[in-house]
Amino acid sequence: MKYFKATFIYKGEKENLVFKALNRAEAIIEAKKLHKGLLIDINEIPMPFDEKIKIFKDIVLNKILRRKLNYPAYIGSIRQLSVLIKAGISLKDALEDISSHTKDSLISEIFAKAAEAIDSGKNLSEVFEEYENYVGGISVAMIRLGEQTGDLVAALESLAGIYENMYENRKKMIKALRYPVIVLFAIAAAFTFLVLVVVPKFKAVFSMLHAKLPLPTRILLWAEHVLSNYGFYVLFGFILILVLISFFYKTSYKFKYYVDKFLLKMYLIKDVIEYATLTRVLATLSSLIKSGIPLVDALKITEGIVENEIIKEKLREIIKGVNQGRSFAEMVSETNFVNYIALRMISAGEQSGELDNMLESAAKYYADKFQDIIDNMQAAIEPIMLSVIGALVLLLALGIFLPMWDLASAAKNAM
Repeated sequence: MKYFKATFIYKGEKENLVFKALNRAEAIIEAKKLHKGLLIDINEIPMPFDEKIKIFKDIVLNKILRRKLNYPAYIGSIRQLSVLIKAGISLKDALEDISSHTKDSLISEIFAKAAEAIDSGKNLSEVFEEYENYVGGISVAMIRLGEQTGDLVAALESLAGIYENMYENRKKMIKALRYPVIVLFAIAAAFTFLVLVVVPKFKAVFSMLHAKLPLPTRILLWAEHVLSNYGFYVLFGFILILVLISFFYKTSYKFKYYVDKFLLKMYLIKDVIEYATLTRVLATLSSLIKSGIPLVDALKITEGIVENEIIKEKLREIIKGVNQGRSFAEMVSETNFVNYIALRMISAGEQSGELDNMLESAAKYYADKFQDIIDNMQAAIEPIMLSVIGALVLLLALGIFLPMWDLASAAKNAM
């Protein structure tokens, strides 16, 4: 979501209004809804300072209190809301019912606040927008779509399906990374223990003998000095860096852009991000077009669910080209949005009038590629993991045994 500043003429005076929207076109529509005055100017602006403070507080609370969205509970609540509305229960009563029966405090808070907002005449999407850091931009985009089309039930069902796919992918990632992460943490703990317990004993010996220490030993002694004297500060600094990276990633477009660009160049990570994102984008596009949403509108809505700025930039180029009358397949090819196989599917679907079905097939194609890379994740990570373990073991061996080989000469020089 982007921030926009709209300027109005109301009762002979200028008034400004700051709000969020997916793009300039939606911002103009939203501005006219929010204000009764004459709209004279609207511009995209950086994130307001108070919003940055709010995001920083949320990040700190997430790191300390671990307050995060419970995906299974959220998916269940969204499906339950869809069923209750379909059964003829009013939106306010359905929201209150879910809020009072869910065991998750965050979801209860969101749905209770939504019920209050509906009672006061606000839209459901406005409340979810306030909790975007937790529920994600896709929730806001899909609920807003349901409100615009008048079919909130279908939008909620699609949203639940998207989150189920995301949650399954997340579980697969965690399962694939569990063993490598445990091994790396174990070797890191062993390395820290040796540095803090074993290295100091050698430090006393070499200090007494005035021996000239090799580089690996000096590195170990330096690590022991830092961990022994500044261990708490190192831990605090590490946490602070993580918090600042999260903060700037969420508040600075340039920082996020370059981080996303870097991630799309990293071994293995680039494929995971690309395949997962394209699966979600193509599946959502297919679902929206099947629901009768025009292609341009479906693309604009789908833009809101893309997190990587590089991929989002390509999607914006596609939207711009389609708006100018160019074919969807042509713009997908020009921006290198998908590979050749998926492009052929999209081109065939556009020519035959079955774009929704071909997009679904392309989404399945990328889902299979994502599954394949997840299944082989452990084998792909093993070389990196073994290199890290080997480097740490080599450093310890050289740092401890190299001086011992010269211990006799060092002792002779000291006599």
